[in-house]
Amino acid sequence: MHEGAIRTSAGLVELAALGDREAFGRLVEPHLAVALGAARLITGNESDAADAVQDALLASWQSLDGLRNPELFAAWFRKIVIRSSTRCVRRRHLVEIDLEAPGAADSVEREFDLRQLARAFARLDPKDRVLLTLHHYWQMPVAETAQLLGLPEGTVRSRVHHALRRLRAGFEAEERR
Repeated sequence: MHEGAIRTSAGLVELAALGDREAFGRLVEPHLAVALGAARLITGNESDAADAVQDALLASWQSLDGLRNPELFAAWFRKIVIRSSTRCVRRRHLVEIDLEAPGAADSVEREFDLRQLARAFARLDPKDRVLLTLHHYWQMPVAETAQLLGLPEGTVRSRVHHALRRLRAGFEAEERR
């Protein structure tokens, strides 16, 4: 394979599918930080998120030859991360979340709001957390979210709307505490 093909995701997928670990590393590296962030939102903590991403990396490495369109690697990998994170939540049955990032709170009020939001988010059903993570954290379009989850677009719009309503209600309940 020539040097130009190695620079494309399709070329990296082809090399990785043949067992080239360096190509696989170059292929997944740009997606790891966002994958870990999404997994953290879904699972609720760093440890489970790291496990979920590790499982997703292994699953994607083992099934690379099944990827029909190598140019769609990013979307395919996101789907594996979401499934892995969801399985992790099901295994644990207890979800806690901390949305704070170091240095993110620039005032006491903002920090308080973030904690309220984190508690409200933690009380959501895992399906709501997945939808909100895909739609708002990954900023995934409705059509792509629908395809990823195997749902009609209208259903995704409706479920995101209702999940946001539940999150707002949870946030308001936290404010009243």
